Amino acid sequence: MKFPSLSSLLVRAGRSFLRFPLTILLALLSTILLIVLVHSEAHEREILFIRCSNAVVSAYLGMLLSIAVTVWCETRQRGRKASFGLQAGVLALTVLYYFLMPDHFEETTVIRWVLYALGIHWLIAVIGFSGSERVNDFWQYNKNLFLRMLTSLLYTVVLYAGLALALEAIEHLFNVDIDYKWYLDVWLTLIGVFNTWFFLSGFPSDYNDAGTEYPKGLKIFTQYVLLPLLMVYMAILYAYLFKIVFTAHWPSGWVAYLVLGFSVAGILALLLIYPISNDEKNKWINGYSKFFYFALFPLLIMLGFAVGKRVGEYGITERRYFLLLLAVWLLLTAIYFLRSRKKNIRLIPFSLCILAFLSSFGPWSVFSVSRQSQQHRLKGLLVKNGGFKDGMVTSAQANIPFRDRREITSTTEYIVSTHGYESLQPWFKENLDSMMRRDSLTGRYEDRGRTEAILKLMHIPYTSHYDGENEMTYFNLTMDQHDIALRMEGQSYLLVLTNQYPISKDDSSISRYALGKDSVLLSMDSTLNQVHILSFTGMNAPAKDSVIIVDLRSVLGNMTDSTQYGLELPIEKMTVPFRHASWNGKLIIKEIDGVRRDKEVHVTKLDGYLLLGPAQ
Repeated sequence: MKFPSLSSLLVRAGRSFLRFPLTILLALLSTILLIVLVHSEAHEREILFIRCSNAVVSAYLGMLLSIAVTVWCETRQRGRKASFGLQAGVLALTVLYYFLMPDHFEETTVIRWVLYALGIHWLIAVIGFSGSERVNDFWQYNKNLFLRMLTSLLYTVVLYAGLALALEAIEHLFNVDIDYKWYLDVWLTLIGVFNTWFFLSGFPSDYNDAGTEYPKGLKIFTQYVLLPLLMVYMAILYAYLFKIVFTAHWPSGWVAYLVLGFSVAGILALLLIYPISNDEKNKWINGYSKFFYFALFPLLIMLGFAVGKRVGEYGITERRYFLLLLAVWLLLTAIYFLRSRKKNIRLIPFSLCILAFLSSFGPWSVFSVSRQSQQHRLKGLLVKNGGFKDGMVTSAQANIPFRDRREITSTTEYIVSTHGYESLQPWFKENLDSMMRRDSLTGRYEDRGRTEAILKLMHIPYTSHYDGENEMTYFNLTMDQHDIALRMEGQSYLLVLTNQYPISKDDSSISRYALGKDSVLLSMDSTLNQVHILSFTGMNAPAKDSVIIVDLRSVLGNMTDSTQYGLELPIEKMTVPFRHASWNGKLIIKEIDGVRRDKEVHVTKLDGYLLLGPAQ
């Protein structure tokens, strides 16, 4: 075996750069940005994270589109000027996409980016091929791409493992302190630059003669591993289908993912063995193909019932939209491969590419359909409880059923977190923007605070899906971490209270705190919401008037009726001073957990600090 020389490797790398210059430059830019982010200070990282993330995902889409443009120019034999102009257009689109991205995290942005990435991947698979006579070239081309992708990843992982071990050896043998960020730098450089460049150096360049060789290992894997596993899953799904028929129970929502996984894996298996399906020795493949597509129909009906039930109860969300879309696509694909004589496998990535792009924009998009569905559902719940009239939100009824309150809360929270509170503005006379300032929110969970603000306008208390119908809810108060530095203020002792639970004073498991020759014992009364400090003279005998009572009601009074998790308070509001004949001090509460039951609150856990000193 002849190993390539260093000069030949450099020449090959240079040819790859000349063939894919924009792709490699964008990969290099992404790697640099990620390394800068890794080495930034903690206070800078919060600001840089969104900007760098937006730049990296924009560059990734630009890389993919640049490859697709290159393939199109090469297969259509376009000149350098046309190729340069198209690549300049790709760069302009990449920059434009970056500036159109929001400066904060949005779920819709992530979904849209994933759709674009998948769409361009499928575009790369089909853009270089047209005409029914080139199906074998199409298969060989995508097989080579897939194998090159696996090879690149293998080389990258092995190279990183070797370099990481080298750094580890230097650190231990030469007593050199190597920061963990260097390991991240190595990985980012390899996966971003080396992996991309290595993959592109083996990118197919001859689209008309991709070869006719079929890997024997692939046939063995598909025929003796993948297909038997598919038959096992088919038996399980059909057994579940018969159970549904005989018990008359609705199918579980989880079965939809199993059906989709089985369908996709089955189609992938048929694609893997497509080139040998017409051989005399492999006549069984065509029979299996027909059997598989016929077997899909009952499973797709079950999938439709499973998703349809949830849509009827809870409306359409992004996840249910894609489940329905893929179910329809699978149905049409099965019909096509059963009825068509040509069975053009290029239609699979081509149709998926079209669906990915179409579902990302327009009134038929996943975002528009899910938003309108959830708004319609929320409106129906409000109308049912007298909270919506003449296109506007009004004061709802006083006694809204618990289930409706929970559904109104979850639907509002979904709309706010996924589609933004602006989509609800037409329902309110008040300007929602004025209520969404950061300093008007009550905690770290921004979406939760915004949802609570909107529910307050509806006169509906926030009801979490964790709450039970017995009207018992949980709450949590936390001290603002900026106030974590404590002033001793002349006190003699600082006691750290961790996981203080309501237990009896005579419980032997309670920790005793030694204060010089004296000691104290702490307990908490959940019924009265009090902390009891039992003072001892010496270590055994309780002192006269020994019980100090610290009432927590002044802290709990900072809550509203809807407060649950995420409420942070300044140290002043989390501090309870007390005076006693023997001891004076203050209880500084770091965190309180509790439960709200029958319109009363009860503290169930307390963390904090107790400053304690002798009475003056």
